[in-house]
Order: sequence, then C-alpha cells, then structure tokens
Amino acid sequence: MKIRRHSEGYNFFGDTGTGCTLRWGNDLKEDPSMAPWPELADISISNYCTKGCDFCYRNSTRDGSIMSLTDYKSVLNHLKSERWGTIFQVALGGGEPLEHPDFIEIIKTTCEYGIVPNFTTNGIHLTQELCAEIKPYVGAVAVSISTVRDIDEKINYLIEEGIKTNLHFILSEESLDEAILLLEGKYNKYLEGINGLIFLTYKPQGRGEASRCLINDEKLIRFMALVEEDHCLARIGFDACFVPMLLRYTDTNVDYVDSCECGYFSIYIDEKMNVKPCSFTNDERFVFNLREYTFEEIWNNKLRDYRAYLSSITCSLKCDKKSNCRGACIYYKELQLCR
Repeated sequence: MKIRRHSEGYNFFGDTGTGCTLRWGNDLKEDPSMAPWPELADISISNYCTKGCDFCYRNSTRDGSIMSLTDYKSVLNHLKSERWGTIFQVALGGGEPLEHPDFIEIIKTTCEYGIVPNFTTNGIHLTQELCAEIKPYVGAVAVSISTVRDIDEKINYLIEEGIKTNLHFILSEESLDEAILLLEGKYNKYLEGINGLIFLTYKPQGRGEASRCLINDEKLIRFMALVEEDHCLARIGFDACFVPMLLRYTDTNVDYVDSCECGYFSIYIDEKMNVKPCSFTNDERFVFNLREYTFEEIWNNKLRDYRAYLSSITCSLKCDKKSNCRGACIYYKELQLCR
C-alpha cells in the first residue's frame, strides 16, 4: 500500500511494503519544518516487564499498567485524519510488548488500519513459533541490548524468518568501550543477518542514573572518529539525541541526518493514552490525554507552545551545521554533550 500526503511546503511518500519513505518541502532540495500529521507514533502498550533491566528509562516492573485492546483501537482511531489519512507506522514499546496479553491482536489490528507495526523487545520471549506468527505483520523488530553479551541466539529466530532485525545498543559511559570495539569490527561474528546497529543515548530517567551518562572526553571523541571509518558488519545509526554530536564532531552528510522529530514529525503515546512529544518527557509540560482532547486538537493546537519553546532555544556554539540541529534536549542537560 502506498501512502501519500501533500500540503504547502510538505510532501510525504511511504511504501508499507518496503518501508521506504520520502519527505521533501516545496522541492526536493528543501526540508519541511514539520508535518501536518505525524508520520510515526511511538506507542507504549504497557509499562509491564518482568526482566528489570537496570537501564530501563520507564522503570517498568511486574506491577506496570497495560493498555487495553479497546484503548489501543481508540488510539489508532485518533491517529486517523479525515484530511491526511492515517500515520505511516507505529513503534510499539513498553514495558515488554511481548508480555502484553493481546500483543498478536494488536499488531494484526494495526495492519488492518493500514499502518506498519514495528516493536522493540528485550528478546527473552522470542521463539521460533512466535517469529513465524508475527512475520506477515511486522515491519521490523528491534532488540535492546546494553552489552554484546546480551546478543542471544534467540535473535536468529527473527533473522531466519526474514524479519528485518535491528539491535538497539544502549550507549553509556560503561558500554562505550564495547561500542568502540563494535565499530572496529571486533564483534562482527555476532552481527551476521542484523539489518542495523542503532546506538541509543543512555537517559538518566527511570532506573537510569546520571553517573552512567556519556561524558565528552577523549574516549567519546575516539568513538566519534570511528563513526566515519567503521568496520562494523551491520549498518550503524543513532537516535536523535546523539545528532548534535554527529553534526559537531563528524563530517556526516547532513542530508542523511534527521534532528529531533518529536512533536514535528512523530509523537509518543503511553499506555494511559497520554500524548507527549517524546517517550523521554520527564515533566508535565506539553502532556495531553486522548480522553480529554482529540489528537487533531493536540497536534495542531496544544503542541504549539512546545514547538514555540523549542524554537526559542538558541545555541551559542560556533557550528556551521547549527541550522540542521534543533539544539539541546529540553528535558536532560546530561545529553547536551556537544556543549
């Protein structure tokens, strides 16, 4: 299925079969400032998880709440615009999505709405039977790891089924040495069949501790140098929180980099139907519930203050790529690494 969306200064094309997306402004050389309707929704279908990872930014536990299937369908209805159609894809998270009692029904329902479902998992519940069952429905699966030792053979179940499989490596001060070895190609034997290795910046939220956040020192600069000459078997990528560092310390082509898209091209919705700019929101500014407002009202009106606030933040650094970066994270000073 093809999804097309066009408005003044914004054009979007998405192919749900291949996952290919294109976005441009008035012409192919222009980047639009925001979308009239989000392209992606990051949806936490629960805050329930039995693993208890010490880096969990949501502090998910066995007592965590779960979004009902009815509420999930309500969210999808909210995300369907009479003018713009539906969003292109969702990223399902938690908690642990595979521990949701209605997980299979959730991804099937998502497809029925013409939306591509992707999800992130800790991987402990992956089985050959499960991967065969989800294959017709999911676009991609990401497995979260904080060390190479977390790369379990269960990941092969996804790869054997031909499911696009990514690794989300939590990049902290503790894991940086391993990250360097990954870029040097020392762990390539673990990456066969992996679509992409995505480095996620460690967040001091939930069970995350500020003492484990990255530090702008010689070791991090060495990691940055390897980004441009890596020997990693898998393609590498980074979350939006790391974009300022990429722009400042590498010669990465800005045409291949998206700055933070939260509240501009994407949105986050938690299991209680709270809409937030991103999943790392740590205060109640710019948080609105779908039981109280329509999503259209939230996107077009309520989030205006968020966008105005973000655009008012100016960066004092002399950086020739400043126009391609939204600047500092408004939620965590610990992530302002390029400063």
